[in-house]
Amino acid sequence: MRALAEFILRGRLQAAVVALIGNWIPLLTPAAVALVTLRAGANNGLLILLWGLLPALLLLGISQIAPAMALMVMGGTALTFMAALLLRRGSGWPTCLMALVALASLFSLLLAVALPESVQAVQGWFEQAWSEMRGPEGDVPAIGITFAVGVVACSMAFPSALGLILGRWWQSLVVNPGGFGAEFRALKLHPAQAAVCMAAAMYCLFQNLDYTLWFWLFALPLLFQGVAVVHGLAAIRGWGTQWLVLFYGALFLLGLVAHLLVLFAFLDTWLNFRERAKPRA
Repeated sequence: MRALAEFILRGRLQAAVVALIGNWIPLLTPAAVALVTLRAGANNGLLILLWGLLPALLLLGISQIAPAMALMVMGGTALTFMAALLLRRGSGWPTCLMALVALASLFSLLLAVALPESVQAVQGWFEQAWSEMRGPEGDVPAIGITFAVGVVACSMAFPSALGLILGRWWQSLVVNPGGFGAEFRALKLHPAQAAVCMAAAMYCLFQNLDYTLWFWLFALPLLFQGVAVVHGLAAIRGWGTQWLVLFYGALFLLGLVAHLLVLFAFLDTWLNFRERAKPRA
């Protein structure tokens, strides 16, 4: 990974090539944009962003679903660039994650207003996929436009956050080895930020199916704080890598674990689990 980060930072041509071909490798393009923005500033980051958006621009107009996918990819990469600018200028991780949620919500709503056919294409795709999974005789729940807009918002916010984290880690490998781990493990929302996220997420949790993905969008900062708390406790208590592997396996396979992690992070805002933990003798 360090070799790839050094290659990206070697010059604009190398970074542009990685951003261009990175559209076929998950998170590579947003991570490259984040790395260049964090290390070389807004102008260089914007140039690499434009190269990274080129393949998505070519997808526009190919088919009914391709424009929606292209717009989500473009929006997510642009969000990574904006969040990297905030992080470069001294804003903490909580502010960056909150900004990602707000901007993803805004972009998805603007897309639904300006290009409703793109969001309707996402809605139709999910209705068709759900119908095929349930079969001809199964009950197919109605997929509303609110659900489709939530898909767009989450499809921009989560890759943006992961790309920013990957880019920041690459920067740490080159400039400050080991620094990213300590920085990420210290991630903690302000109580007001945590309260806003939890209130919005809980409202969506008790609504109908259309609000399912909106719950995860508003819970995104708490979810990442929960991951940071687990890593922090693992470092303090000396837990081995195998425990983190089990944690991530449960997180991705069991939805209940993710819900509990959001609640765990919300409680950590006031109870400070990492400060209370004692190193293992």
